[in-house]
Amino acid sequence: MKISRYGKREFSGGGNKPSARSAIFRKKFSVGDILQGKLLKWYQPKLGWILIQDLELLASIQTNASPGDILTFHVEQLYPDIILKEIDPAHLTNQGAYINPAEATRRFVSNRAAFQSQASSIFKLIQAEKIAGAEERKEKFLDMLKNDVKTAVMFFKTLSCAAQLNSVLSSTKLYYMPWLVPCGMNQEIVLKTRYDKENPENSFYEMLFSLDLPPSTPARFKIMYKNPQCGFKMLADDPRLKALLEPELKHSFPEFLGTERIPVHNAGGALSELLAG
Repeated sequence: MKISRYGKREFSGGGNKPSARSAIFRKKFSVGDILQGKLLKWYQPKLGWILIQDLELLASIQTNASPGDILTFHVEQLYPDIILKEIDPAHLTNQGAYINPAEATRRFVSNRAAFQSQASSIFKLIQAEKIAGAEERKEKFLDMLKNDVKTAVMFFKTLSCAAQLNSVLSSTKLYYMPWLVPCGMNQEIVLKTRYDKENPENSFYEMLFSLDLPPSTPARFKIMYKNPQCGFKMLADDPRLKALLEPELKHSFPEFLGTERIPVHNAGGALSELLAG
């Protein structure tokens, strides 16, 4: 049997020949099942015997578990080998379905790219009308989607991926609002919250708005809030973008804290860390 931690590593245990245990396992469980197993004992570092119901299996375990700990697995495959993937229980929805954050992120990025390509004419029209208010741009965008079913379906598929991701990330939320900057590509808004249960007023919020401005210039805006203070920074590598926007931001917003270079982990957007997972 092969059991892996978050898909990072696999181990073939229990021998290569068909066994009675494998046959019993295939009869009892299906692909997609979520199972819990107890670590019985360590066989060697990163390899231990686990008990799933009444079946003892040899598993690759990457956590620092102790005998008696309960681990959670997702049934990935039954044939030709039985493959289980150890998962983080926090990545189960309220209905018990498993959502892999990295896979949900990849689906979001893929669907967003397809939608952007399909909706290019819509955003060109919105941009040409020079609608000043974000709410007005949103209404125009949604109104145009009513007459373009194919584009609307692709947009809501993208939103569905974001909703799946949000269902298993407790302190991080993803928002997709492409009408905010009609000429911007690869837009994403990621809100991270460090919530203080004992003193909610002491909670800290950090929001990163990522987009690529034409022709393909990455820009990031980091907004930080902790009651009663709020400030934001622009992150950009292109000196022309800095020269264009920084003077206006300084003049218009006392909360502006200056410009920094885009850190490596945000080069591909705020979700790049999850994509690398």
